[in-house]
Amino acid sequence: MTLDFDILKGDCFELIKEIEDNSIDLVITSPPYADIVNYGKNVSIKNEKEYVDWILPLFKEIHRVLKPSGSFILNINDNCKNGYRNTFIYELIYRNSQETKLKLYDTYIWHKMNGIPNGGNKRFRNMTEFIFHFAKDRKQMKFYMDRVLEEPNISTLPERRRGKRKRVMYANNDRTHRIDYYEDNITDRSNEKIRPDNVFRFSTAASARDNHIKHPAPYHKELPTYFINLLTDEGDVVLDVFSGIGTTGLGCENRKYIGMELNETYADFSIQRLNGDNLDEMVVCQYDLEDNLIACYKNRGEASKATGVNEGDIMRTYNRTKFQTRGGYKWTLEKKQTTLL
Repeated sequence: MTLDFDILKGDCFELIKEIEDNSIDLVITSPPYADIVNYGKNVSIKNEKEYVDWILPLFKEIHRVLKPSGSFILNINDNCKNGYRNTFIYELIYRNSQETKLKLYDTYIWHKMNGIPNGGNKRFRNMTEFIFHFAKDRKQMKFYMDRVLEEPNISTLPERRRGKRKRVMYANNDRTHRIDYYEDNITDRSNEKIRPDNVFRFSTAASARDNHIKHPAPYHKELPTYFINLLTDEGDVVLDVFSGIGTTGLGCENRKYIGMELNETYADFSIQRLNGDNLDEMVVCQYDLEDNLIACYKNRGEASKATGVNEGDIMRTYNRTKFQTRGGYKWTLEKKQTTLL
């Protein structure tokens, strides 16, 4: 598959100003989350108090570059601090409605099929993220429901497809009296396709974290591919303002993809990836506290099975987002060289 793409290196807040008005069919992105992970030394992390002021000017530019038929898909999540949920995402949605012309069209939930369970014994496992759908003009907005209709199954069908009820008279064997009851006139529509619900069950991108490049928060290509199919036509232009390692571009078959990325390492990697170049495979390596190599594993899942260390803790160690060591070991991502367990 050959992709038509441009990766623009630099600050998306400045780069987007060079994009023409009404020229983009779909913006889909997952920005850096507030105060959570490190995206590289050139990328400043905003805390929850400054996050909305920081990102709203970008929303205004997104409205400008979108065509009237276009959509903006935003994948984002909140966090906890001092034991309570931060509310900056709700502030963002409200202030967007007051300060920009983007309209909130719908809200979806991403159920992460293989997400990292987290939270203590007084909090449920956090396996979801928000997906917000903004539109410029809902009457002109492209939306192809027929492309995403689903086959019915037991969980999505009502107990019985009912038609009109009719009265039926039955006599017992000795014909001494009649019994009246109603019989359902059932219309079998079990083969009809149905509309999806607003909970999307996509995988996470553990393979992108463990096997190719050390990026802290890639999403799986299923997510952008779904919305690209739903909201665009062949030949349309798709923009990701926080392009990362180019995952959105993988879903842009027969479209034009524009990615903006401040981290040059990620930008260069995404160019290789979208060109279909062979990529160095990365492995998760386990060291003792004196830096002696113990073993290397295909991914963090295999490492967790072998050592009993929580999979998420291993990732947070080699990404240096929370721990320096975990389970009595140091963990790193390295190019595949040593023999795997």
